Amino acid sequence: MAKRGEVIGGVDFGSHRIRVAIARQRADGEIQIIGHGEAPSRGCVVQGIIQDLGEAQHALRRALQAAEKEAGKKVASLFCGVGGKNVETCIREGHVKLEKQEVELEHLEEALDQASRGLLAPGKRVVSSITSQEWYVDDLRVGDPIGLRGTVLKTRVHFAQLPAVIEDNLSTCIESQGRDLEDVVFLPLAAAIGCLTPEDMELGVAVLDMGRSTTGLAMYRDRRILATHSFEWGGFHLTRDVAAGLQISFEEANDLILEYGVPEALIRAGFEGEEGGEEKPAAVGSDGTAHIKLKSAVRGAPTIVERQVLDHIIYERSRELMTKVRQYLHARGLVKNLVRGVVITGGTASIKNQTLLAETIFQAPVRVGLPDSIDILPQPVNNPAYTPLVGVIRHGFEYRAATRSGRIESSRGFVGSLVHGLTNTFTKYFF
Repeated sequence: MAKRGEVIGGVDFGSHRIRVAIARQRADGEIQIIGHGEAPSRGCVVQGIIQDLGEAQHALRRALQAAEKEAGKKVASLFCGVGGKNVETCIREGHVKLEKQEVELEHLEEALDQASRGLLAPGKRVVSSITSQEWYVDDLRVGDPIGLRGTVLKTRVHFAQLPAVIEDNLSTCIESQGRDLEDVVFLPLAAAIGCLTPEDMELGVAVLDMGRSTTGLAMYRDRRILATHSFEWGGFHLTRDVAAGLQISFEEANDLILEYGVPEALIRAGFEGEEGGEEKPAAVGSDGTAHIKLKSAVRGAPTIVERQVLDHIIYERSRELMTKVRQYLHARGLVKNLVRGVVITGGTASIKNQTLLAETIFQAPVRVGLPDSIDILPQPVNNPAYTPLVGVIRHGFEYRAATRSGRIESSRGFVGSLVHGLTNTFTKYFF
């Protein structure tokens, strides 16, 4: 359990905005957000990779200052989420025989070390987290195996491999503000722990963290991580299509997408077409001959377009992207695990009718994933765009509790929480 009154900070380096949140745990154990701040990324972060260090430092400074001002407290370190198309993930197992038939810390170390073998590669970092570890004693799932008796200890752990340069530059950016990067967590997992209930994880659910440039997937069943993945697309793909099709600015394209959303009429027409064996003609717009006056059309391009033109661009691209996720799940036999359906979160989840589209694609219940099991004080944080960051915060409290219990060693100022006794080689890469 986290120390009462303890304050931690988290940061999400998004492609659209850099967000910071500061939280503390109250006497009753409730996590409370006491400060938040954000600043536009302006292209300085793309798919989890810092493109312009100076701009990223400026944006982080603004977001951090706003969060600390609202919280009335400063933080010495930050927890951070990592993700993107360059991150590869896997789930590995490690087994240890219990000669004394009682689980001790050294057994955890050995099991984790065994699970991690063969993952290191030049120019790569291997990361995991306390929230992605599963433990079994004689094939029976347990929460904390220390002190339990049995003959075999098994661990099942999620690992993410990322280019070292990603982590190094995030750390450099944070350190430029006089803060340490205390620990990192894979963003799709952070999004999941930021919005899922225990029942979701038990019964079976997929979380889609739909950001600006990437979409992360995390799938659970029986409280186990079944799969994770990062897709090389996000909300900006919609923005680009609308900007190209209507010959307008990215800013106006984004505004139009948020204002009109995915057209309900085309969603229902497409679904009925699939049910009946043939898709209905796509020429019927959501409201007939309605027109839209454009503000930023390039010289020589139409300044007034039919609403149905915009409708079709948004619908076709949105359906294509959602279908890619369905195909990924089908190819791996994971669709059967969608007992609780799909939870959509991240900034792109705010687009109107995304849940309706997803329901027709996945043929399963769909909801927007808002931050859960946390006392949200600033109203702007009660938003799907903040869900991954809230997950980072929850991970941070789990991490701090684990360091106090002795299960991991704190290494503030260097990325990675270290399990006691791991080899020096793996020590630099496991957290």
